[in-house]
Amino acid sequence: MSPRPSRRRPSPRRRPSPRRRPALAQPRDGIGEVLQLSVGEPAHGGACVARDESGRVVFVRHAAPGEVVRARVTAVQKKLAWADVVEVVEASPDRVPSVWPQAGPGGVGGGELAHLTPAAQRDWKSRVIAGQLRRVGGEALADAVDALGGVRVAPAPGDEDPGDPLTGRRSRIDVVIDADGRAGMHEFRGRRVIALEDMPLAVPAIRELGLFDEDTPWRRLWKPGDRVRAVAPSGGEPVVLIGEDTYAADGVRIDVDVLRWNVPLGSGVESYYVRPSGFWQTHVCGAEVLANAVLAAAFGAHEAGAGRAIMELYSGAGLFSVPLARAVGESGHVVTLEGDESAVCDAGDNLAAFDWVDAFAGNVDREGVVDLSGQLGAVPDVVVADPPRAGAGAEVCEAIAATGAPRVVLVSCDPAAGARDLRALTECGYTLASLQAWDLFPHTHHVEMVSVLSR
Repeated sequence: MSPRPSRRRPSPRRRPSPRRRPALAQPRDGIGEVLQLSVGEPAHGGACVARDESGRVVFVRHAAPGEVVRARVTAVQKKLAWADVVEVVEASPDRVPSVWPQAGPGGVGGGELAHLTPAAQRDWKSRVIAGQLRRVGGEALADAVDALGGVRVAPAPGDEDPGDPLTGRRSRIDVVIDADGRAGMHEFRGRRVIALEDMPLAVPAIRELGLFDEDTPWRRLWKPGDRVRAVAPSGGEPVVLIGEDTYAADGVRIDVDVLRWNVPLGSGVESYYVRPSGFWQTHVCGAEVLANAVLAAAFGAHEAGAGRAIMELYSGAGLFSVPLARAVGESGHVVTLEGDESAVCDAGDNLAAFDWVDAFAGNVDREGVVDLSGQLGAVPDVVVADPPRAGAGAEVCEAIAATGAPRVVLVSCDPAAGARDLRALTECGYTLASLQAWDLFPHTHHVEMVSVLSR
C-alpha cells in the first residue's frame, strides 16, 4: 500500500520563549520521617490527600480513601509533603494484594493503583475527574456535568468482571536496560533502574518473550542503557525494538515498516498500519473504545454523517480519521492536522482509499487551526480534537470556537487538562452535551474522557 502524500504548511515563526527562573532547591527537612495518617480523597496524579498533626497536606501513594496508614515522607516542598505507605493500620475493604508488587512503595512507576480492586480504581478515577472539573473547570462546568448524571468511569469491553484482576491488557511496554544487562524500569520519580521480575500488565504475547528472565537470550542483543520496546499488534506477531533495529519473537532481526492493528468499528473491522515506534492506544481495546465513541459523538445517535465537513486536530495515525471518512462519504470532506510528520505518513497509508480526506502535517496552534479551516473551505459541522496530555490550551480552544463549528468532540487523557479545555470551550460559547470516561489504563491513575460540546 503506497503512502498518501501529506500536505505541509509552512511552519510559523517561533515566538521567543520566556526566560525561566532558576529552580529553587528543595528543602529536605523531614524526608524519611514516618507519619501516621488518616487518608482522605484521591488526588489527581495517583495519591490520596491527608494531613499530618501540624495540618500540612501530605500526598500519600499506595493508600486508599478511608484508611489509616503509616507512611514514609519521600519529598517536601514548602507546606506540602509526599509519602509512601509502609504499613496499613486500618485497611480499606477495597484493598487487595497488589497484582504488581514491584510497582509498590519504593518501586517502579506505572502501577500506583495495583493494590485496589478494579471497581475501586474506577471509583477513584471518577472522583478525581469530578474534583478536577470543579476545581479547574469551575462551578458552572461541574454543575453542568452533575446535571448530565455526573461522572462514571466505565470499564473497557471485557473488563467488566469484578473478579478479573485486569492483568494482561497492555499491548506495548517500554523498558530500559540496567548496568547488569537486565530489563527494568525507573523507580518512581528517580533515575535508578529496577530490574523487573515480570510485567503482569502486559499481554501474554509480550510476557512470553522472556525479556525478564535471569538467563534471557535477549541479553546478547542489547546493552546497558538501551531503551527497548515490545509491541504485540492485534494483527500479527509481537516484535521487539532495540535502538534502530526490530526483532521477531525468536530474536531474529527483521525489516518491518508497519504493524497491523485490527479495530472493531460498528459492525465491521478496520485495519490500521502504524510504525512499530509510532503511537497507538496501549489497552487491547483502547482503540476500539475511543474510535467508536468519537464516531457516535461526532454525528449523534440518529444522525447521518454523509456530506458533512469535518476538521480533526491531533489526528495521529488516523484512528478517528478513517471512521469519520467512511461516515461522511465522497460527498463529504475531512481535513486533519498533526504535528508528528511520521504519524501523518502512517495516516497516509490508512487514508489512501479516501480521496475526500486531506491530511496535513503542521503545528496545532491558532495559526494551524485557521489554515486548516481555510483548507476545508467551509464551516466545519464537527471539530474533533485529541490533544496530548497537556491538553489543547486556551489558544487552540479559542481558534476552534472561531471556526463557528456547531459541535466539538474533545478527547482528553488527563482530567486537569480536560477540565481546562472544557472550561475554555464553554467560555467561548459552547455547552457541554455529554461526558463519558473509560478506564483504559488499569492499575494506573490515567483515564480517558470523550466530551461533546454544542453551540
